[in-house]
Amino acid sequence: MEAPTRAELERFTAVLTAGSGAVQGLPPQLRYAVAGVSAYLAAAETGAPVTEQLRGNALALWEILRAAAQTPVGTVT
Repeated sequence: MEAPTRAELERFTAVLTAGSGAVQGLPPQLRYAVAGVSAYLAAAETGAPVTEQLRGNALALWEILRAAAQTPVGTVT
């Protein structure tokens, strides 16, 4: 599983928001996923200790974002 990066999070967010960056318009699960991965990256970028549980949660949220960003708009999964 690929580790989250700030650049990829920004790319996924752009794809999911059609370039607007307006995360507020996303469904709750995707808003939560963006916020959770962003919080994890912020902690990691500042050198804060990151527990395995936090890392595992971030990776699970990352997979949700990756799947959503790769699903064509209007597709029901």
